[in-house]
Amino acid sequence: MDLSPDGSFGYVPERDQDTLAVVDTRSLEITDRVEFPEGSRPWMLRVPPDGNEVWVQTASGSNVVLDSRTLETLHTEEVGSQPVTIAFSPDGRYNFVSMAGESYVAILDPEDGSLLTRLEVGENNANVAFRPDGAFAYVAVTGEDAVAVVEMESLEVEKRLETGEGPMGLILFPPPGGNG
Repeated sequence: MDLSPDGSFGYVPERDQDTLAVVDTRSLEITDRVEFPEGSRPWMLRVPPDGNEVWVQTASGSNVVLDSRTLETLHTEEVGSQPVTIAFSPDGRYNFVSMAGESYVAILDPEDGSLLTRLEVGENNANVAFRPDGAFAYVAVTGEDAVAVVEMESLEVEKRLETGEGPMGLILFPPPGGNG
């Protein structure tokens, strides 16, 4: 589940029903559902900071952008065989979709959801986090026991950090004092 910026609505992918549920967090009731094509199996989603859309990753290989108010589909982009989840760069320039079963992250245009490029980071990447100043993205590369460090100006992997076995989650916290 991800929440609207004000916390009043939650969006839940219902993978086995090919639907997305909208939950009113005050009443704790499902207020709406969006049906996806049969077999699409929406499994992850995120609401961008402005709250205007819901970006949904499906097991059928697509990223679907919905209007958060009307739930109308604004854009569907085929990104690869198994998109995992999406992360939004702090400066709003890029949206990264991590990919299971692929060696790249799909980088999407935040304005319209179209594919800008595929960046090779390593096999079976899971989650993406951005440094608070937006200078670097960090991609957990589960299949290679590493974290790929992406320099955001060049969109190139600058370094690989070797990790323990099968890194999945990734969270970055600002340093004490909040600088960078």
